[in-house]
Parts: sequence; structure tokens; C-alpha cells
Amino acid sequence: MKKQALFLAVALSAAGAFAAGTIRDNCGCGLGTMALGDQEPTVLSQVAATFLNGICGNQTFGISSGTLECEPHAGIASNTRVQKYVADNMDQLILDIAGGRGESLNALADLLEVPASARTGFGATLQTNFDAIFPTSNVTASEVVQNLDRVING
Repeated sequence: MKKQALFLAVALSAAGAFAAGTIRDNCGCGLGTMALGDQEPTVLSQVAATFLNGICGNQTFGISSGTLECEPHAGIASNTRVQKYVADNMDQLILDIAGGRGESLNALADLLEVPASARTGFGATLQTNFDAIFPTSNVTASEVVQNLDRVING
């Protein structure tokens, strides 16, 4: 029993030594990060922050609402509606992006919430970057969405 306790103590100490940054860097966002985020990360403080981040779903709430020091992902690559749309309409999108306009491009702009006043510029930007969006003839829909994200968000 003493050997197990000694092993656990050494393992916990070693784990704390390998932790990098702050609790904020290691544990994500939420109530625990707000309360303990600037402390030196130790195993105990990281477990406490993680527990507080997850209690009552506050981390999930923070991510979806942009509160509790959580920032929603700004890229389109995580948007499942965009991924599905691109996968289902790839052939028509290739034609519309090549031309800089079209129904499928307008629908994509709708999904991305591009304002009506910016649609012409949106189409022109995608047309200019056609080769970056569709680099090969066998590019996958997932790759196209990632490429769109890079073109649109830099």
C-alpha cells in the first residue's frame, strides 16, 4: 500500500512539473478558469478548474453564448450546415465559384450570413481564389470547407 501511495505522489508531482502555461491555457474556459485561471498550474488546481468549468454545464453555456471567457470558434470549418451544403452541392459550387456568382454561391453566402451588400465582393473573392479552394480535381468537400475558411478568414 505504501508503494502505491508513493507512486501516486511521484506521478502527481511529475505531472505538475510537465504542465505548461497557466490554468487558462490548460483547462479551457468557464467558471473554474475565471476563478483560478492565472494561477500556476498544479494537478490539484487544474482538476479543480476543470471540475468548476464542467459543473452545471457552465462551460457548455459559455462556449455557446461567448461568456465566461469563452470565445466561439470564428471559422466556418466547424459549421456542420456549411459542410453538408458543400458536400451536397459540390459540382454546382465549382461552376458558380468559377464564375463568381450563381444560386449555389448565394445559398452558401446565406449560410455564412454574408450581408447582401457584400455578396458581389464575396463572389469575386472566391472566384479570385478558385485554385486555392479547389486545388485538385479530387478535392473533398471537407477540404473545400477548410479552404473556404482560409480564404474568407485568412
